[in-house]
Amino acid sequence: MSQIPTTVFPPLQTANHQHPHTHTLIFLHGRGDKVPSFLAALSAWESSTALTLRTAFPTFRLVFPQAPLRTVAAAAAKGERLEWNQWFDVWNTNDFSDNEELQAEGLQESVSGIRELIRQEAERLGGRFDRIVIAGISMGGATSVHTLFNLEKPIGAFLGFCCRCPFAGSRRTLEEMRGVLGLAGTPQGNEVLRKTPILLEHCVDDPLVRIESGRNLREVLVSFGAEKLEWKEYETGGHWFKKPDGMDDVIAFMQKHVLGAVNSESGEDIEMDIS
Repeated sequence: MSQIPTTVFPPLQTANHQHPHTHTLIFLHGRGDKVPSFLAALSAWESSTALTLRTAFPTFRLVFPQAPLRTVAAAAAKGERLEWNQWFDVWNTNDFSDNEELQAEGLQESVSGIRELIRQEAERLGGRFDRIVIAGISMGGATSVHTLFNLEKPIGAFLGFCCRCPFAGSRRTLEEMRGVLGLAGTPQGNEVLRKTPILLEHCVDDPLVRIESGRNLREVLVSFGAEKLEWKEYETGGHWFKKPDGMDDVIAFMQKHVLGAVNSESGEDIEMDIS
């Protein structure tokens, strides 16, 4: 994957004001999805005060990468031809550890592409990796997790929604986890995980990525050194974003860990409506 196609929204422009570009949010969709349908769904994810990602963070450049079409190996093994938009292939969605090594090739390609996107967006912000937020839902979240494992520098924040950690059962150290993809340019140590604020949200009744997988992801991240991790569990909501609680929690988290850091650094307020 040489260059991941993206859909980009610049900072919000109103009739009387063009917001400055202060941060970039890179958001990965789930398996089988496409950016247009993902955007339509995201537009309905609102806070208790009717804020969306776009209106809650008007100074953010929003980048939505598109996963490529990949052959579904489990279908091919049955003589069927099936292709899905997916960041990596999965053999068995009822047991993600089944034939798990199949996931490595796609993860390697996707994580390489997302790392390059992060680098490009940081350049737009004067080299400020701490102004980059990466987010993902489901398979997009799983891909983003492995991106976090393989970053060279800490970023502004990581947001994971109803997601899991591929290879969590067989790799017990961060270096072993990195070894799954074997990417060049990944530093030693856990500075990225120690310094990057992390928010994980998961619904207890998620029928696809079970809550136990989300809890396991939390435990893996903590064991690898994550120090600024917040975990939000919701009783209902299925395999999707929780409304409005999930957005309320995202806004509070971002205000505390991302925008709050900017305000303290500059002495100026970043415009965000949290009324």
